[in-house]
Amino acid sequence: MNKALVALILSGCLSGCGLISTQAVYEEIRAQEKAKAVGNGAASRTQLPSYDHYQKERSVLSPEPR
Repeated sequence: MNKALVALILSGCLSGCGLISTQAVYEEIRAQEKAKAVGNGAASRTQLPSYDHYQKERSVLSPEPR
């Protein structure tokens, strides 16, 4: 009984890992870079583009079908 319960809990936790998208990761990195730049006064010149703009640039550079 305990092994089945542990297996059920672990499979539930692992399925939650699939909810993290590439857009969420990119936006988190963008937010961290923006927060770092605020202290340096360099926020305007080193900002990362939005995720949509990033995806457009990527699709132009590597026209592989998805």
